[in-house]
Amino acid sequence: MKRSSKFFLFTLLALAAAFFPNAAPGFFNAEWQQEAGEPADGQEPEPEYSEEEYNAWEAADKETDPEKRGAKLLEFIEKYPKSKLLSYIEAAYKTLLFECSNSKNYQQLEPLAEKWLILHPNDIQTLAYIAEAAEKLEHDRKCVESLEAIYALEPSPTMAKNILHVYSKMKDKDKQREWTEKMFQMPEFDADFMMRFEFVQEYTEAKNYAKAAEYAKLTLKAAENLKQPDAQTREQMRKVRRACHHLIGMNAYEAGNFNEAIRSLKLAIRAEKYGEGYYYIAMSLWKQDKVEEAMLYFARAEMHRGEVAAQAKDKLEQLYKALHNNTTIGIDKIYRKAKEALLD
Repeated sequence: MKRSSKFFLFTLLALAAAFFPNAAPGFFNAEWQQEAGEPADGQEPEPEYSEEEYNAWEAADKETDPEKRGAKLLEFIEKYPKSKLLSYIEAAYKTLLFECSNSKNYQQLEPLAEKWLILHPNDIQTLAYIAEAAEKLEHDRKCVESLEAIYALEPSPTMAKNILHVYSKMKDKDKQREWTEKMFQMPEFDADFMMRFEFVQEYTEAKNYAKAAEYAKLTLKAAENLKQPDAQTREQMRKVRRACHHLIGMNAYEAGNFNEAIRSLKLAIRAEKYGEGYYYIAMSLWKQDKVEEAMLYFARAEMHRGEVAAQAKDKLEQLYKALHNNTTIGIDKIYRKAKEALLD
């Protein structure tokens, strides 16, 4: 695909990590007394966790190296799965992931998030961290797998577009078509004519003109759905309309459907006057034995001085001579009529 668009990977997610205080309470914090109520006079409150648990938490909390801190937090979870400090440990790990993302420490964010995903396999924020890190590290396959996992949990048009972007980057044509077809069914993309036009270009380059014409029709339909385009988009639409109508016209011409060819090529010329359009309208008219009209279009094609100008001149002279005793005397009248038409 030739289309280039800036990849805003997580704009749609609006995923803010939910962070809890990651400083554990004091070892004998009164807030952590037993549910049975206040202790009897003169009694020490029983702690909700052991000194060993607290020391393990404190060691993890004071660790400055992200990788080592993550390892210690995970070790705590494995060793003390029912600890009253577990909510603090989990909050600390989420904070660690956020810090790695915020500091663009993607080399450590990716493995840390992957380890957290094992414990929380459907956590969208964790999947988003993996996708973010993988995208920055150019681990495209891992990135798109994470994005697809997010889409499976929370489908959205923007996420589908992000997935398509990665598959386009990977040049995975089958997946590009799969996701584009999904997006064609989403009303949010009804006016995205360039998404359809990419397939017009692809199939044209592959010389599959019938398929290219099919997508050209979809492109034109989408362009009609676009409301209030700006000046730059209008200019882009003009060029796309010219290309699509020309392609549809040429496909009809090759199939011998000359009426359709003339109709489509005239629409292409309406978007932008060009010699090749005039030439193949002339050829279509000639094949229908409409010689007088064909000569006018051959003259117009020649006057545009494009690649077909010489062919158009030869064809015009052949037709004119056949009607005028093998002479071109008076052919200037054809050119005058053609010039007047061009000024319309």
